[in-house]
Amino acid sequence: MDSRDGDAAPGDSVWQERYRAAQTALEDAAALTRIATTVERAQAGAAPTAYLLGGGERLATARRIGLFSGSFNPLTTAHVALARAAWRVGNLDALVWACTATTIDKERVTRASLVDRLAQMQSFAQRRPAQTVALLNRGLYVEQATALRALLAPEAELALVIGFDKVVQIFDPRYYVDRDAALDMLFARARLLVGPRVGAGPRELAELLGRPENAAYRERVSYVPLATQFAGDSSTRVRELAAHGERGEHGERGERGHDQHEEMERLVTPEGAALVATGAYAAVGTDAADRADAYALRQAWVRALASVPALAAEARMPPLAALIAAACAADARGSALRAWLLGEQWGDVPAEVFEVLRRSMR
Repeated sequence: MDSRDGDAAPGDSVWQERYRAAQTALEDAAALTRIATTVERAQAGAAPTAYLLGGGERLATARRIGLFSGSFNPLTTAHVALARAAWRVGNLDALVWACTATTIDKERVTRASLVDRLAQMQSFAQRRPAQTVALLNRGLYVEQATALRALLAPEAELALVIGFDKVVQIFDPRYYVDRDAALDMLFARARLLVGPRVGAGPRELAELLGRPENAAYRERVSYVPLATQFAGDSSTRVRELAAHGERGEHGERGERGHDQHEEMERLVTPEGAALVATGAYAAVGTDAADRADAYALRQAWVRALASVPALAAEARMPPLAALIAAACAADARGSALRAWLLGEQWGDVPAEVFEVLRRSMR
């Protein structure tokens, strides 16, 4: 993988450059609107389909492609470490980071929005020519492999990059009507590159694959060694820290003090830190001007911009922060904007909406 996937620290220039780029991406209302439109298309799609969000030119000529599908809520250093290790083990020459419109066992994922998570991933991948981002409209791995294979050369090899918890899920019969038929189809389309989790490493993987019902697929599964420090890391922990006041910005201190601040810096990538800084994971409050409610307004603005052609047609789009600030304002216009945005009745657009768009663009 690209050398820029190295161990950048929050105090260095590379980390700060990536953080600022991700912040810019997460403020780009026009780009977020385009992603939201793609999400709507994916959710309405029937056949398994992969929607590339730029950077897909490499896939047409790649011969060994990795597909790393997840919620990336947010993107962590452990995600990147697993991708780097899988790149080596699988001898990959391209990697697709993917989110799904529906994620198995995580259908109720909230904050951060799918649109913001995809924007975060785009920011990470955009300077890495061998990597790209995709939105998939199916959650089962066999469907994901089918969708991506449609974009690859017939002779290309596809590998799914997963954690140990996911390989257990793949072999679990409760996700299938006919497990063996589905697994035959999956392994005809892709192999698996499996990373460890706490308490589950190469021995546990060998035991899983040694079961009689799984043994036929053993040669299509490879273990990906990963440093111990990453095996227990999770996006869940980042969200917990953020909910307790850690904002993920270098130099700030959360309510729980220095240790938790350092833990956050170790866990999260610059792109993930930028997503945290949107307020996506802040504890929900009641004040319309607090970060949690501002994030609800952020999501509503993106949905509105994607749903109302007259808004999306604006020649220039202001930064999303300007729109959110207007909707958080404690005045009559702010109240009107909040009522319209949170009511999600897009047919009747108040004059205040066009006023805010035009004033913000000056």
